[in-house]
Amino acid sequence: MGIVVFIMFRSFVPSAAVILSAFADILMTLTLVNLLGIKMSSAGIVAFLMLIGYSVDTDILLTTRVLKRNEGSLNERIYNSFKTGTTMTLTSLLAITFALIVVKSFSLILAQIFTILVIGLVFDIFNTWITNVSILKW
Repeated sequence: MGIVVFIMFRSFVPSAAVILSAFADILMTLTLVNLLGIKMSSAGIVAFLMLIGYSVDTDILLTTRVLKRNEGSLNERIYNSFKTGTTMTLTSLLAITFALIVVKSFSLILAQIFTILVIGLVFDIFNTWITNVSILKW
C-alpha cells in the first residue's frame, strides 16, 4: 500500500500522512474493540481490512484534491474535499449503523463486522480531517 501511494504522489510527506492515518484508524479501533471486550474472529479481521479501504479512500481523496488540483486556495480545496469525504463517510456510517441494528439479534458475525466498521469510521473522520489535513497544510 505504501509503495502505491508513494508512486501516486511522488512525495514522501503525503504518502506518509496517508499511511499514518490508516494505521491510526486501525490502532484506535483495535484499542476500543479490546476495551469493549469484543472477541475477535475472522469476521473481525475482514472488518479491519474493509476499514483500511475506507481510510485510504478518504485520505487519497483529500490528498489528491489538495495536491493535484490548482483551482482555488488551499483552504477551499480542503473544504471541498471535506464536504465530499464527510458525505461519503457519514452515508456509510448511517447505512452500517442501520444494518447493525437490523442484524444484531440474529447474526453475531455480521454484528461484529458492523460494530468494528462503525467504530473505525468514527475514528477515520478525526484522523483524516484533523491529522492528515494538518500534515498536508504543514
